[in-house]
Amino acid sequence: MPDSDSGLDSSDRRTFLKVGGASAIGMATLSGCLTGGGGGDGDGDGNGDTTTEDSGGNGGDGTTEDDGDAMDFGGAELDVMLNVGAISTVHQKHLIPHVEEKYNLNINTTTAVTTEQLTQVEANPESPPDVLIPDVIGIERASREEWLEPLTDHTDMVPNVEGIYDKFVHYDGAGASWEVGEVLPVINTQMWDSTPSSHAEVMQNSNSTAVVPFSWSGGPYLLLMASAIATGEPYNSQLDVDAGFDWLEENFAPNVSSEYGGVASAKQQLASGNVDTLNLFWDYMVFDMFQNDQPIDPLFRLDPAGIAFAESVAVTRNADNMDAALVYANECLSPSFQETASEQMGCGVTHEDATVAPAAEEFGATTSDEFDQLAFPDFQYIWENRSDWSERYNSIF
Repeated sequence: MPDSDSGLDSSDRRTFLKVGGASAIGMATLSGCLTGGGGGDGDGDGNGDTTTEDSGGNGGDGTTEDDGDAMDFGGAELDVMLNVGAISTVHQKHLIPHVEEKYNLNINTTTAVTTEQLTQVEANPESPPDVLIPDVIGIERASREEWLEPLTDHTDMVPNVEGIYDKFVHYDGAGASWEVGEVLPVINTQMWDSTPSSHAEVMQNSNSTAVVPFSWSGGPYLLLMASAIATGEPYNSQLDVDAGFDWLEENFAPNVSSEYGGVASAKQQLASGNVDTLNLFWDYMVFDMFQNDQPIDPLFRLDPAGIAFAESVAVTRNADNMDAALVYANECLSPSFQETASEQMGCGVTHEDATVAPAAEEFGATTSDEFDQLAFPDFQYIWENRSDWSERYNSIF
């Protein structure tokens, strides 16, 4: 997403009542998509897939079934900020109606990319949204700022957090992921003689790559992957980015034909053969292409590591309706909602009692025995250095 676009959108189903205030200091250089889960219309306004459709389930499908002892909040309001695109869609269609009915709540929503969610919390510290649905990079920043109420301190209200695999309970329980995917290269199979098995191979052997803009989170992720390749150090460490830049200039830049500017246009370029690779891209954004038998292949779990994308749920420390926010988080983490998300988005699951949908597993979604093949970057390292890295990246591409 271009940095000039805030990514903030009011839901056409509800209206979020608390959003306001100027952009917070310290976020300006990070506006745009510091999230893998953006949305947009494909014209450069977002980095999320808005093409995901409801496959026919009703709004109450895929969530906790035992309603007999549910709390009754008497029609109270709950303010939820959803990430955009398919992430918002699965919550709007499959989770929110169920939670409203089960707990007698009136849920107001806004869709916004991760950085805009953080901006709203920082701009309204005494009256933030109750619930956030950000990427893990947002959980890291918000936990350092002490904006979040640890879910693991409320296992009586959020028992499902105890079933989440440790890899996906973040920063001492400040947030937990309800799905897992990857930020990865996606190739047009008709333009490759063989399938690459490493990040280095796909960057070096492409003839025409559309590269991710640095203003999207995939830009720093790509730089850090090149740094890991150049140095041989683990992807999740504080890598030598000078070595990464040198590697990109020598090995990858000659094979880059364009920088993509929007999700729909990038997918069209790949499907039409205008480019042979999107590098990097978000797996769930091409799930519809896979389902429609288009000639694409998302390259999951390449060497030296797959770059994890795991959308999360968090509750703000100053939430007006703390108990309702906690039960929303619990329903979001439930095995049945995760299974619905897996079916709709092609993603993996993070609860030990949830099962990856067959279509998602065929797509390539990561299963629990493959979690060790995924790594998160050092998000604090990105927050502290992103603006310094952007100029050189943009000069290369």
